[in-house]
Amino acid sequence: MTEHIFVVQLAIASEHEARFNEVYNTDHLTHMIQVPGAINCGRYRLQWSDNTDMQQYIAIYEISDPTAPQTAAWKQQAGKGAWPVEIRHLTQMRRNGVYRRISQAAPNSGKVPANGTSLTDTIYFLLQGIPPALEGRFNELYDGDHIPFMLKTPGVQGCTRYKLAYSDSGDIPDYLAIYAIDDAELPRTPAWKVQTNKGKWPMEMRPNFTARRNGSFRQIGYFEPKR
Repeated sequence: MTEHIFVVQLAIASEHEARFNEVYNTDHLTHMIQVPGAINCGRYRLQWSDNTDMQQYIAIYEISDPTAPQTAAWKQQAGKGAWPVEIRHLTQMRRNGVYRRISQAAPNSGKVPANGTSLTDTIYFLLQGIPPALEGRFNELYDGDHIPFMLKTPGVQGCTRYKLAYSDSGDIPDYLAIYAIDDAELPRTPAWKVQTNKGKWPMEMRPNFTARRNGSFRQIGYFEPKR
């Protein structure tokens, strides 16, 4: 498992969705996955969100070099094929960023891949902002108090946490948690809500969030470079 991921969030109008996915899968990613530093890419579609403006699609690249998306090679590949001519101008609410892994945990102490691909095809994607003065306590409670409770929820296979390294979108929250889950509806269940309200987390941290964006996503594609 790599230390960094590159996350791309996109929305697309329904009338363009079929062609968007066709070009993304058969054209765009065939170029992008060959860029030096790209290890794999998982694509996901939104199943539900508490945010009305959550993008329908995310792509999560595992990358060996955090600077890969800024390189000339990456930009060259992104300019190839039908994507830049036919699709790019149709995408909406594009947000992207490189994140550095800061922790991971699983009920059985196993390894949880960045995009959950080897464990489950469903993830709960949670972005959170916190004031800088509270970051130390936020991370302490997240890993030491909140996550141990969440891992006791039936259907939670693991959680990997990240902090934003850099982004060209100014309104992305600094922290990302990706939960590998058995069912997209799990975060809406009473069992999940019971666990998320335990410990010091809900009283001490939850009122201090400066941003919170969440959603359950189902994997719709997984891509690796041709060897």
